[in-house]
Amino acid sequence: MSESQNTVRNFCIIAHIDHGKTTLTDRILELTSQSHHKDLREKDRLTDILEIEQERGITIKLQPATMQWKGHTLNLIDTPGHVDFTYEVSRSLKACEGALLLIDVTQGIQAQTISNLLLAMEADLVIIPVINKVDLDPQLVPERLKEIKDILGFKEDEVILASGKTGLGIDTILDTVIEKVPAPEIPNKTSLSALIFDSFYDEHKGIVAAIRVIDGKITNASQLHLLNTTTEFTPKEIGIFTPELVPSQELAAGSVGYIATGIKDIRKVGIGDTISDKKDADAIPGYQRPVPKVFASIFPENQEDYIDLKESIGKLSLNDAALQISDDYSPLLGQGFRVGFLGLLHLEITKERLEREFAVRTVVTIPSVEYKAVLKTGEQISVKSAYDLPNISTIESLSEPFIKGEILTPSSHISSLYETVIRFRGTILNTRDLYSSQFSSYNYVVLDIEMPFAELLKGFFNTLKSVSHGFASFQYGDISYRETKLIRIDILVNKEIVPPLSFLDIPERAVERASSMLNTLKKTIPPHVFSIPLQATVGGKIIAREDVSAFRKNVTGKLYGGDITRKKKLLENQKKKKKEMQIAGKVRIPSETFIKIINS
Repeated sequence: MSESQNTVRNFCIIAHIDHGKTTLTDRILELTSQSHHKDLREKDRLTDILEIEQERGITIKLQPATMQWKGHTLNLIDTPGHVDFTYEVSRSLKACEGALLLIDVTQGIQAQTISNLLLAMEADLVIIPVINKVDLDPQLVPERLKEIKDILGFKEDEVILASGKTGLGIDTILDTVIEKVPAPEIPNKTSLSALIFDSFYDEHKGIVAAIRVIDGKITNASQLHLLNTTTEFTPKEIGIFTPELVPSQELAAGSVGYIATGIKDIRKVGIGDTISDKKDADAIPGYQRPVPKVFASIFPENQEDYIDLKESIGKLSLNDAALQISDDYSPLLGQGFRVGFLGLLHLEITKERLEREFAVRTVVTIPSVEYKAVLKTGEQISVKSAYDLPNISTIESLSEPFIKGEILTPSSHISSLYETVIRFRGTILNTRDLYSSQFSSYNYVVLDIEMPFAELLKGFFNTLKSVSHGFASFQYGDISYRETKLIRIDILVNKEIVPPLSFLDIPERAVERASSMLNTLKKTIPPHVFSIPLQATVGGKIIAREDVSAFRKNVTGKLYGGDITRKKKLLENQKKKKKEMQIAGKVRIPSETFIKIINS
């Protein structure tokens, strides 16, 4: 290994959501590069590139940054913390040898903290524990140190105390990374080997791939091959992230950087692919493509924008490997796409990115999980939406996905969480005391649960936070299928079925959920000149109804005096016109209606 390779350190930051990863990253960039001082005054979140990340204060996309510190090159990758974006974390780990495990002093260890730690341990990374935001409440530090010792197994003297706000401990973090995180191992093969762990589209540079060079080196003159798609190309530009794109002459083994491929076809560059200088080289093993768990259809608000939506969603999928896209069509909404997501937040973020980054107004239908049906003919089919469900009389059995998860909570909230889990059709398998502290006013408890995955789409996370006053956190893992009994509830607007509003649920909850949906529709559909009946049906039988009152125009307002028969004539004509419009007219359902139904 060369001396330059010995000076490289690749590490990421992992944590539960809102534990201060991005702010800490900004302080690290500020300390290692004077050029960032002006940027930090103008924008305090350098690695949150997306506008939506800036506004929400959360990290959605992993973001690399290369820095210099005491003669060493440090490649840092800031990662998301929400459970929906765990796949982004797993991609970061593939490019690193070490990880900072960040814990908010005011929140302590949470479910996603443990989940991300396990991911890092499986990837055989060196873990450096850091307590962040210690300036907010220094008195909590002894409690957090004991938690980390008892729950995670680290010694108290291994934990770094830091503050992303004040800069406390930043230099210690960098020194510890250099000391404890090993330099990249270089296989010394005869060919180039680089892993694509992210990508995005640039109008001038084509597809830009974020890479970790495993072996060999890349120059601007290199003839390169994408092994999975058998595509050959010469780089238009190579360089590093600072986190801005900065061109360089060479990317050596062990480094993290980017390649502007010049390729315009988004199907030719895939995340997880291997770049080599030989077309017959071996691909880098171990990368797993994320599997979507939630499905919804996306349509352009205006059908004239369908081509724009098609191009935009294709470009967006470049740096979001979890999106699974297929064509879809609705008689009400026209042409669109059926899209697989990792969760509700992933869905919501995707919709906002399409509208903000590509200026395409969209309508998103009610999300669903993937059910499996066995027909009486023996055929097995996948059901990703309610209107894909065949007639019940043709189905031999129907199965839905179940998840196993862990709720980490103070013991004082156990009773309310028991009720919540049962309410969402879950079962508590086990209760474990995780931690007891002489400093703490509460003990941590872990509830091992299993529940239908579909229940996560019906407000489980929000209810969990509400009943625990924000203290409980939840993580879940593998999915298995179990036989179930579900019915399809159709929603009729002005006596016409609206397929994107159809949903599946257990018979016992059909009326309650249908009534809630109709109430949301009643509040969001604007008044028309005729009254609009809203109905929910099961097998043609009406189980709930609401009505949107007509907007009445005062056709007699301009009359002054005269015979009463003139007023009656105008009112009769108005009544006749309304009836004609009700028969022939279409009801406009605003796009925000679907989002409100999803979040209700």
